Amino acid sequence: MLSAAAGCVTDGERLRAASFEPSAPMVTVTPVEIDEVLYNPGMGFADFHFGFGHPPPADRYPRSTVAYFRWSWADLEPAEGHYAFDFVDRIIEQAKAKGERLAFRIVAEYEQGSPRWLLEKGVASIKETDGIFPDYNNPLFLEYHEKLIKAFGERYGASPEIDHVDIGSVGCWGEWNTACCLPEQRPQCQAFFPSEGNQLRITDWYFRYFPQVPLVSLHGGQLKYGAERGAGWRGDCFGDYGYFTPTWNHMEHAYAPVLRDPVIGEAWKRGPVQFEVCGVMQDWQDKGFDIDRILQQGLDWHLSVLNAKSAPVPEAWRSKVEQFLKKMGYRLVLREFSHQAEARAGGPLVLQSRWENVGVAPVYRPWPLAYRLRNESEQVMAQWTSGADLKRWLPGEPYLVEETPAIPPDVPAGVYHIDVAVLDEAGRLPLVDLAIAGRRADRWYPISRVMVRE
Repeated sequence: MLSAAAGCVTDGERLRAASFEPSAPMVTVTPVEIDEVLYNPGMGFADFHFGFGHPPPADRYPRSTVAYFRWSWADLEPAEGHYAFDFVDRIIEQAKAKGERLAFRIVAEYEQGSPRWLLEKGVASIKETDGIFPDYNNPLFLEYHEKLIKAFGERYGASPEIDHVDIGSVGCWGEWNTACCLPEQRPQCQAFFPSEGNQLRITDWYFRYFPQVPLVSLHGGQLKYGAERGAGWRGDCFGDYGYFTPTWNHMEHAYAPVLRDPVIGEAWKRGPVQFEVCGVMQDWQDKGFDIDRILQQGLDWHLSVLNAKSAPVPEAWRSKVEQFLKKMGYRLVLREFSHQAEARAGGPLVLQSRWENVGVAPVYRPWPLAYRLRNESEQVMAQWTSGADLKRWLPGEPYLVEETPAIPPDVPAGVYHIDVAVLDEAGRLPLVDLAIAGRRADRWYPISRVMVRE
Protein backbone atom coordinates (compact mmCIF):
# COMPACT_ATOMS: atom_id res chain seq x y z
CA MET A 1 0.00 0.00 0.00
CA LEU A 2 2.57 2.55 -1.09
CA SER A 3 1.91 5.84 -2.79
CA ALA A 4 4.77 7.10 -4.96
CA ALA A 5 4.89 10.87 -4.64
CA ALA A 6 3.57 13.91 -2.87
CA GLY A 7 2.55 17.21 -4.41
CA CYS A 8 4.95 19.91 -3.29
CA VAL A 9 3.47 23.40 -3.10
CA THR A 10 6.69 25.17 -2.11
CA ASP A 11 10.20 23.97 -2.79
CA GLY A 12 13.27 25.52 -1.21
CA GLU A 13 11.76 28.97 -0.84
CA ARG A 14 12.19 31.27 2.12
CA LEU A 15 9.66 30.77 4.86
CA ARG A 16 6.38 32.46 4.10
CA ALA A 17 2.75 32.09 5.04
CA ALA A 18 0.96 28.90 4.02
CA SER A 19 -0.67 29.16 0.63
CA PHE A 20 -3.86 27.33 1.61
CA GLU A 21 -6.02 26.74 4.66
CA PRO A 22 -6.86 23.06 5.32
CA SER A 23 -10.41 22.43 6.43
CA ALA A 24 -9.50 19.84 9.09
CA PRO A 25 -7.93 20.88 12.43
CA MET A 26 -4.14 20.88 12.38
CA VAL A 27 -1.65 19.36 14.80
CA THR A 28 1.75 21.00 15.23
CA VAL A 29 4.78 19.34 16.81
CA THR A 30 8.23 20.75 17.51
CA PRO A 31 11.07 18.20 17.26
CA VAL A 32 13.95 18.47 19.69
CA GLU A 33 17.23 19.64 18.15
CA ILE A 34 20.31 17.64 19.18
CA ASP A 35 23.92 18.69 19.68
CA GLU A 36 25.83 15.67 18.40
CA VAL A 37 28.35 15.04 15.65
CA LEU A 38 26.53 13.69 12.59
CA TYR A 39 28.49 11.30 10.38
CA ASN A 40 26.66 11.90 7.14
CA PRO A 41 27.87 11.29 3.58
CA GLY A 42 29.59 14.19 1.85
CA MET A 43 30.75 15.92 5.02
CA GLY A 44 33.29 15.42 7.79
CA PHE A 45 36.82 14.05 7.95
CA ALA A 46 38.47 12.01 5.21
CA ASP A 47 40.35 8.76 5.67
CA PHE A 48 43.52 9.16 3.56
CA HIS A 49 44.36 5.87 1.79
CA PHE A 50 42.89 4.04 4.80
CA GLY A 51 45.74 5.44 6.89
CA PHE A 52 48.40 3.94 4.57
CA GLY A 53 48.29 0.72 6.55
CA HIS A 54 48.75 2.47 9.91
CA PRO A 55 45.48 4.22 10.77
CA PRO A 56 45.43 6.05 14.08
CA PRO A 57 43.29 4.68 16.91
CA ALA A 58 39.64 5.69 16.85
CA ASP A 59 40.09 7.96 19.85
CA ARG A 60 42.84 9.95 18.10
CA TYR A 61 41.24 10.65 14.72
CA PRO A 62 37.58 11.41 14.02
CA ARG A 63 35.41 8.79 12.42
CA SER A 64 35.62 9.39 8.67
CA THR A 65 32.85 9.54 6.09
CA VAL A 66 35.11 9.82 3.01
CA ALA A 67 37.85 7.46 1.82
CA TYR A 68 40.20 9.72 -0.14
CA PHE A 69 42.72 8.28 -2.61
CA ARG A 70 45.15 9.64 -5.18
CA TRP A 71 46.17 7.24 -7.93
CA SER A 72 48.68 7.56 -10.71
CA TRP A 73 47.58 6.97 -14.27
CA ALA A 74 50.05 4.07 -14.38
CA ASP A 75 48.16 2.39 -11.53
CA LEU A 76 44.80 2.85 -13.20
CA GLU A 77 45.85 1.78 -16.71
CA PRO A 78 48.93 -0.44 -16.36
CA ALA A 79 48.53 -1.67 -19.94
CA GLU A 80 46.93 0.21 -22.79
CA GLY A 81 43.15 -0.13 -22.59
CA HIS A 82 43.29 -2.31 -19.46
CA TYR A 83 41.74 -0.35 -16.61
CA ALA A 84 42.06 -1.28 -12.94
CA PHE A 85 38.33 -1.33 -12.26
CA ASP A 86 38.58 -4.43 -10.06
CA PHE A 87 41.09 -2.64 -7.83
CA VAL A 88 38.87 0.46 -7.51
CA ASP A 89 35.80 -1.69 -6.87
CA ARG A 90 37.61 -3.40 -3.98
CA ILE A 91 38.48 -0.02 -2.50
CA ILE A 92 34.82 1.03 -2.79
CA GLU A 93 33.71 -2.11 -0.96
CA GLN A 94 36.29 -1.57 1.79
CA ALA A 95 35.12 2.04 2.12
CA LYS A 96 31.47 0.97 2.36
CA ALA A 97 32.38 -1.48 5.13
CA LYS A 98 33.85 1.48 7.05
CA GLY A 99 30.81 3.70 6.40
CA GLU A 100 32.69 5.79 3.85
CA ARG A 101 32.26 6.86 0.24
CA LEU A 102 35.19 7.02 -2.15
CA ALA A 103 36.74 10.26 -3.38
CA PHE A 104 39.75 10.24 -5.68
CA ARG A 105 42.17 12.16 -7.86
CA ILE A 106 43.95 10.92 -10.97
CA VAL A 107 47.60 12.01 -11.13
CA ALA A 108 49.78 11.91 -14.25
CA GLU A 109 53.06 12.87 -12.55
CA TYR A 110 53.61 11.40 -9.05
CA GLU A 111 55.86 8.31 -8.70
CA GLN A 112 55.05 6.16 -11.74
CA GLY A 113 52.81 8.93 -13.04
CA SER A 114 51.93 8.41 -16.69
CA PRO A 115 52.27 4.77 -17.76
CA ARG A 116 55.46 3.62 -19.42
CA TRP A 117 53.57 2.30 -22.43
CA LEU A 118 52.36 5.85 -23.11
CA LEU A 119 55.80 7.43 -22.75
CA GLU A 120 57.21 4.81 -25.11
CA LYS A 121 54.76 5.96 -27.77
CA GLY A 122 56.71 9.21 -27.92
CA VAL A 123 55.38 11.39 -25.09
CA ALA A 124 58.33 13.38 -23.75
CA SER A 125 58.88 13.69 -19.99
CA ILE A 126 61.37 14.84 -17.38
CA LYS A 127 62.34 13.08 -14.15
CA GLU A 128 61.89 15.48 -11.24
CA THR A 129 62.04 15.19 -7.45
CA ASP A 130 59.30 12.62 -6.86
CA GLY A 131 57.99 11.49 -10.22
CA ILE A 132 58.00 11.89 -13.98
CA PHE A 133 56.54 15.10 -15.42
CA PRO A 134 55.03 14.37 -18.88
CA ASP A 135 54.41 16.67 -21.82
CA TYR A 136 50.77 17.54 -21.21
CA ASN A 137 50.51 19.23 -24.62
CA ASN A 138 51.51 16.15 -26.57
CA PRO A 139 48.53 15.06 -28.72
CA LEU A 140 49.06 11.42 -27.71
CA PHE A 141 48.98 12.36 -24.03
CA LEU A 142 45.71 14.23 -24.54
CA GLU A 143 44.15 11.49 -26.67
CA TYR A 144 44.86 8.71 -24.20
CA HIS A 145 44.14 10.80 -21.14
CA GLU A 146 40.65 11.56 -22.40
CA LYS A 147 40.13 7.85 -22.97
CA LEU A 148 41.17 7.22 -19.38
CA ILE A 149 38.81 9.82 -17.90
CA LYS A 150 36.00 8.64 -20.17
CA ALA A 151 36.48 5.01 -19.10
CA PHE A 152 36.42 5.86 -15.39
CA GLY A 153 33.54 8.27 -15.90
CA GLU A 154 31.48 5.63 -17.65
CA ARG A 155 32.19 3.26 -14.78
CA TYR A 156 31.79 5.65 -11.83
CA GLY A 157 30.41 8.95 -13.14
CA ALA A 158 26.89 8.25 -11.90
CA SER A 159 27.78 6.06 -8.93
CA PRO A 160 26.27 6.94 -5.54
CA GLU A 161 29.33 5.29 -3.97
CA ILE A 162 31.59 8.14 -5.17
CA ASP A 163 31.61 11.13 -2.84
CA HIS A 164 33.47 13.49 -5.17
CA VAL A 165 36.22 13.60 -7.78
CA ASP A 166 39.06 16.10 -7.97
CA ILE A 167 39.63 17.74 -11.34
CA GLY A 168 43.24 16.67 -11.05
CA SER A 169 45.42 15.14 -13.78
CA VAL A 170 47.73 18.13 -14.20
CA GLY A 171 51.08 18.98 -12.65
CA CYS A 172 52.84 17.94 -9.48
CA TRP A 173 50.64 15.65 -7.36
CA GLY A 174 47.72 16.63 -9.62
CA GLU A 175 47.78 20.09 -8.03
CA TRP A 176 48.20 22.05 -11.27
CA ASN A 177 51.68 23.37 -10.45
CA THR A 178 55.39 22.68 -11.07
CA ALA A 179 56.50 22.71 -7.43
CA CYS A 180 58.03 19.22 -7.68
CA CYS A 181 60.50 20.42 -10.35
CA LEU A 182 63.96 21.64 -9.33
CA PRO A 183 64.79 25.27 -10.21
CA GLU A 184 66.87 24.20 -13.17
CA GLN A 185 64.01 21.96 -14.36
CA ARG A 186 61.30 24.61 -14.13
CA PRO A 187 61.70 25.91 -17.72
CA GLN A 188 61.19 22.40 -19.12
CA CYS A 189 58.30 21.67 -16.76
CA GLN A 190 56.67 24.95 -17.77
CA ALA A 191 57.05 24.00 -21.42
CA PHE A 192 55.38 20.65 -20.70
CA PHE A 193 52.63 22.26 -18.61
CA PRO A 194 49.35 22.31 -20.58
CA SER A 195 48.44 25.45 -22.46
CA GLU A 196 45.31 27.25 -21.30
CA GLY A 197 43.35 25.67 -24.12
CA ASN A 198 44.45 22.20 -23.10
CA GLN A 199 43.73 22.97 -19.45
CA LEU A 200 40.17 23.78 -20.44
CA ARG A 201 39.92 20.59 -22.51
CA ILE A 202 41.03 18.44 -19.58
CA THR A 203 38.61 20.24 -17.25
CA ASP A 204 35.77 19.73 -19.72
CA TRP A 205 36.37 15.99 -19.80
CA TYR A 206 35.59 15.69 -16.10
CA PHE A 207 32.29 17.51 -16.52
CA ARG A 208 31.44 15.44 -19.59
CA TYR A 209 32.26 12.03 -18.14
CA PHE A 210 31.34 12.53 -14.47
CA PRO A 211 27.92 14.15 -14.93
CA GLN A 212 26.37 13.17 -11.60
CA VAL A 213 29.35 13.18 -9.23
CA PRO A 214 30.29 16.38 -7.35
CA LEU A 215 33.50 17.78 -8.85
CA VAL A 216 36.18 19.82 -7.12
CA SER A 217 38.51 22.24 -8.92
CA LEU A 218 42.03 22.53 -7.54
CA HIS A 219 43.40 25.87 -6.42
CA GLY A 220 45.96 26.77 -9.07
CA GLY A 221 44.00 25.11 -11.84
CA GLN A 222 41.07 26.35 -13.89
CA LEU A 223 39.28 27.28 -10.70
CA LYS A 224 36.93 29.94 -12.00
CA TYR A 225 36.10 27.97 -15.14
CA GLY A 226 35.22 24.95 -13.03
CA ALA A 227 33.19 27.04 -10.58
CA GLU A 228 31.21 28.58 -13.43
CA ARG A 229 30.18 25.07 -14.45
CA GLY A 230 29.17 23.99 -10.95
CA ALA A 231 32.33 22.56 -9.39
CA GLY A 232 33.40 23.27 -5.85
CA TRP A 233 37.01 23.95 -5.00
CA ARG A 234 39.88 22.49 -3.02
CA GLY A 235 43.13 23.62 -1.44
CA ASP A 236 45.88 21.19 -0.49
CA CYS A 237 47.57 23.28 2.22
CA PHE A 238 44.79 24.17 4.64
CA GLY A 239 45.97 25.65 7.91
CA ASP A 240 49.15 27.16 6.52
CA TYR A 241 49.73 30.39 8.41
CA GLY A 242 53.51 30.21 8.04
CA TYR A 243 54.30 26.56 7.48
CA PHE A 244 57.02 27.24 4.88
CA THR A 245 57.97 30.87 5.43
CA PRO A 246 56.92 33.65 7.83
CA THR A 247 56.33 36.09 4.96
CA TRP A 248 53.88 34.07 2.82
CA ASN A 249 51.18 31.51 3.52
CA HIS A 250 48.41 29.72 1.65
CA MET A 251 45.54 30.85 3.85
CA GLU A 252 46.09 34.59 3.43
CA HIS A 253 48.08 34.87 0.22
CA ALA A 254 46.80 32.00 -1.95
CA TYR A 255 43.22 31.13 -0.99
CA ALA A 256 41.81 34.42 0.28
CA PRO A 257 42.65 36.46 -2.85
CA VAL A 258 40.95 34.10 -5.32
CA LEU A 259 37.82 34.02 -3.15
CA ARG A 260 37.32 37.72 -3.77
CA ASP A 261 36.05 36.73 -7.21
CA PRO A 262 32.32 36.22 -6.56
CA VAL A 263 32.16 33.24 -8.92
CA ILE A 264 34.75 31.38 -6.86
CA GLY A 265 33.62 32.88 -3.56
CA GLU A 266 30.12 31.49 -4.07
CA ALA A 267 31.15 28.19 -5.66
CA TRP A 268 30.24 26.44 -2.37
CA LYS A 269 26.56 26.98 -3.17
CA ARG A 270 26.81 24.54 -6.08
CA GLY A 271 29.83 22.33 -5.37
CA PRO A 272 31.66 21.16 -2.24
CA VAL A 273 34.66 22.86 -0.67
CA GLN A 274 37.37 20.37 0.29
CA PHE A 275 40.70 20.88 2.01
CA GLU A 276 43.80 18.87 2.85
CA VAL A 277 45.84 19.96 5.84
CA CYS A 278 49.28 21.48 5.38
CA GLY A 279 51.61 19.04 7.08
CA VAL A 280 49.54 17.45 9.84
CA MET A 281 47.74 18.96 12.82
CA GLN A 282 50.61 18.08 15.14
CA ASP A 283 52.80 20.36 12.98
CA TRP A 284 50.31 23.17 13.55
CA GLN A 285 50.59 22.73 17.28
CA ASP A 286 54.39 22.50 17.16
CA LYS A 287 54.57 25.72 15.14
CA GLY A 288 52.22 27.56 17.48
CA PHE A 289 49.40 28.01 14.96
CA ASP A 290 46.03 29.24 16.24
CA ILE A 291 43.69 26.25 15.89
CA ASP A 292 40.59 28.36 16.57
CA ARG A 293 41.51 30.72 13.74
CA ILE A 294 42.16 27.86 11.34
CA LEU A 295 38.94 25.97 12.05
CA GLN A 296 36.81 29.12 11.95
CA GLN A 297 38.29 30.05 8.59
CA GLY A 298 37.31 26.64 7.29
CA LEU A 299 33.74 27.24 8.41
CA ASP A 300 33.75 30.73 6.91
CA TRP A 301 34.82 29.18 3.61
CA HIS A 302 31.92 26.67 3.83
CA LEU A 303 34.07 23.57 4.18
CA SER A 304 32.41 20.17 3.74
CA VAL A 305 35.29 17.65 3.88
CA LEU A 306 38.71 17.90 5.53
CA ASN A 307 41.49 15.47 4.78
CA ALA A 308 43.70 15.57 7.87
CA LYS A 309 45.92 12.84 6.36
CA SER A 310 44.84 10.18 8.86
CA ALA A 311 47.31 11.66 11.35
CA PRO A 312 46.35 11.91 15.03
CA VAL A 313 44.65 15.07 16.23
CA PRO A 314 46.62 16.58 19.13
CA GLU A 315 44.94 15.65 22.39
CA ALA A 316 44.53 19.27 23.50
CA TRP A 317 42.58 20.06 20.32
CA ARG A 318 40.20 17.11 20.15
CA SER A 319 37.29 18.89 21.82
CA LYS A 320 37.73 21.84 19.45
CA VAL A 321 37.75 19.49 16.46
CA GLU A 322 34.59 17.81 17.75
CA GLN A 323 32.82 21.17 17.90
CA PHE A 324 34.11 21.90 14.39
CA LEU A 325 32.60 18.64 13.14
CA LYS A 326 29.20 19.73 14.44
CA LYS A 327 29.24 22.76 12.14
CA MET A 328 30.99 21.77 8.90
CA GLY A 329 28.99 20.56 5.93
CA TYR A 330 25.19 20.47 6.11
CA ARG A 331 23.09 19.96 9.24
CA LEU A 332 19.34 19.68 8.72
CA VAL A 333 16.94 20.53 11.53
CA LEU A 334 13.20 19.97 11.33
CA ARG A 335 11.96 22.94 13.33
CA GLU A 336 8.22 22.38 13.12
CA PHE A 337 5.85 19.85 11.61
CA SER A 338 2.12 20.41 11.12
CA HIS A 339 -0.50 18.07 9.70
CA GLN A 340 -4.21 17.38 9.73
CA ALA A 341 -5.36 15.75 12.93
CA GLU A 342 -7.61 13.47 10.87
CA ALA A 343 -7.76 12.41 7.24
CA ARG A 344 -9.69 9.89 5.16
CA ALA A 345 -8.44 6.92 3.20
CA GLY A 346 -8.30 7.95 -0.45
CA GLY A 347 -8.23 11.62 0.50
CA PRO A 348 -5.45 14.21 0.85
CA LEU A 349 -3.21 14.60 3.87
CA VAL A 350 -1.92 18.11 4.41
CA LEU A 351 1.70 18.17 5.63
CA GLN A 352 3.64 21.32 6.44
CA SER A 353 7.25 21.21 7.60
CA ARG A 354 9.64 24.01 8.49
CA TRP A 355 13.34 23.26 8.12
CA GLU A 356 16.67 24.96 8.67
CA ASN A 357 20.19 24.04 7.58
CA VAL A 358 22.37 25.06 10.53
CA GLY A 359 25.61 23.84 8.94
CA VAL A 360 27.82 25.89 6.61
CA ALA A 361 27.12 24.18 3.27
CA PRO A 362 24.21 22.61 1.40
CA VAL A 363 23.66 19.04 0.31
CA TYR A 364 25.29 18.37 -3.06
CA ARG A 365 23.41 15.21 -4.03
CA PRO A 366 19.75 14.85 -5.07
CA TRP A 367 18.69 13.03 -1.94
CA PRO A 368 14.89 13.02 -1.58
CA LEU A 369 12.94 14.00 1.50
CA ALA A 370 10.28 11.40 2.26
CA TYR A 371 7.34 10.72 4.57
CA ARG A 372 5.57 7.50 5.47
CA LEU A 373 2.59 6.16 7.42
CA ARG A 374 3.44 3.27 9.76
CA ASN A 375 1.02 1.26 11.87
CA GLU A 376 1.61 -0.13 15.34
CA SER A 377 2.67 -3.45 13.81
CA GLU A 378 5.56 -1.70 12.04
CA GLN A 379 3.91 -2.12 8.64
CA VAL A 380 4.42 0.79 6.24
CA MET A 381 1.04 1.59 4.73
CA ALA A 382 2.07 4.53 2.54
CA GLN A 383 5.22 6.38 1.59
CA TRP A 384 5.62 9.64 -0.28
CA THR A 385 8.56 11.47 -1.80
CA SER A 386 8.64 15.23 -1.43
CA GLY A 387 9.38 17.55 -4.31
CA ALA A 388 11.70 19.63 -2.12
CA ASP A 389 15.18 20.18 -3.55
CA LEU A 390 17.55 19.86 -0.59
CA LYS A 391 20.47 21.09 -2.69
CA ARG A 392 18.89 24.55 -2.54
CA TRP A 393 18.71 24.61 1.24
CA LEU A 394 21.51 27.06 1.99
CA PRO A 395 22.57 27.76 5.58
CA GLY A 396 20.80 30.46 7.54
CA GLU A 397 17.44 30.44 5.76
CA PRO A 398 14.28 28.74 7.06
CA TYR A 399 12.44 26.64 4.47
CA LEU A 400 8.76 25.72 4.37
CA VAL A 401 7.70 22.60 2.50
CA GLU A 402 3.98 21.98 1.98
CA GLU A 403 2.73 18.62 0.75
CA THR A 404 -0.72 17.26 -0.08
CA PRO A 405 -0.17 13.53 -0.68
CA ALA A 406 -3.13 11.24 -1.15
CA ILE A 407 -3.62 8.44 1.35
CA PRO A 408 -4.16 5.15 -0.52
CA PRO A 409 -7.86 4.20 -0.47
CA ASP A 410 -7.16 0.74 0.98
CA VAL A 411 -5.47 2.01 4.14
CA PRO A 412 -7.58 0.71 7.06
CA ALA A 413 -9.01 3.13 9.57
CA GLY A 414 -6.79 3.69 12.58
CA VAL A 415 -4.03 5.78 14.13
CA TYR A 416 -0.73 5.88 12.24
CA HIS A 417 2.76 7.17 12.90
CA ILE A 418 4.06 9.83 10.52
CA ASP A 419 7.79 9.32 9.94
CA VAL A 420 10.24 11.46 8.00
CA ALA A 421 13.63 10.67 6.45
CA VAL A 422 16.13 11.76 3.82
CA LEU A 423 16.66 8.84 1.46
CA ASP A 424 19.45 7.69 -0.83
CA GLU A 425 19.52 8.65 -4.52
CA ALA A 426 17.40 5.66 -5.47
CA GLY A 427 14.76 6.63 -2.90
CA ARG A 428 14.99 3.26 -1.17
CA LEU A 429 16.70 3.64 2.22
CA PRO A 430 17.27 6.44 4.73
CA LEU A 431 20.74 7.91 4.27
CA VAL A 432 21.08 11.17 6.20
CA ASP A 433 20.89 11.65 9.95
CA LEU A 434 18.94 14.74 10.96
CA ALA A 435 19.91 17.03 13.82
CA ILE A 436 16.81 16.07 15.82
CA ALA A 437 16.12 13.50 18.50
CA GLY A 438 14.22 10.26 18.01
CA ARG A 439 16.05 8.43 15.22
CA ARG A 440 14.87 4.85 14.92
CA ALA A 441 17.14 1.90 14.18
CA ASP A 442 16.02 2.08 10.54
CA ARG A 443 17.06 5.80 10.46
CA TRP A 444 13.51 7.10 10.04
CA TYR A 445 12.29 9.73 12.50
CA PRO A 446 8.83 9.34 14.06
CA ILE A 447 7.39 12.85 14.19
CA SER A 448 3.67 12.58 14.99
CA ARG A 449 0.49 10.52 14.66
CA VAL A 450 -2.59 10.92 12.51
CA MET A 451 -6.06 9.41 12.62
CA VAL A 452 -7.18 7.89 9.31
CA ARG A 453 -10.89 7.30 8.89
CA GLU A 454 -12.72 5.34 6.22
